[in-house]
Amino acid sequence: MRDFMAECCVRWDEMPWEMVSETIKRKVCLGKQIMMVFYCFEPFAQWPEERHMAEQAGYVIEGKIVLKQPGDGRETVLGPGDGYLIESNKKHSWRVLEEKVVLLDIFSPPRMELIGQS
Repeated sequence: MRDFMAECCVRWDEMPWEMVSETIKRKVCLGKQIMMVFYCFEPFAQWPEERHMAEQAGYVIEGKIVLKQPGDGRETVLGPGDGYLIESNKKHSWRVLEEKVVLLDIFSPPRMELIGQS
């Protein structure tokens, strides 16, 4: 993993994809107190329910994805141009609809458990 803090610039197109599963791949950029993860989800991919200490924010670049928050019974469809904020320790999961989804996730503090877990 490159030291992006020294460079200041992230060139996603120069980074290799890391396969998370058959339907999910990502590129990870790690700072000292923040982490960016560039994800690509194939149609109908799902991310299991989880919760973590990090606050999570993100931006949908392409496609439509459903954010499920079981604690308050909400399911929200997010599309290109939509963003989201998920507070620390809030349960959530993702479900991709019929088209590929590209999004940028941001975590603070970094989720070190994601490093090398493909």
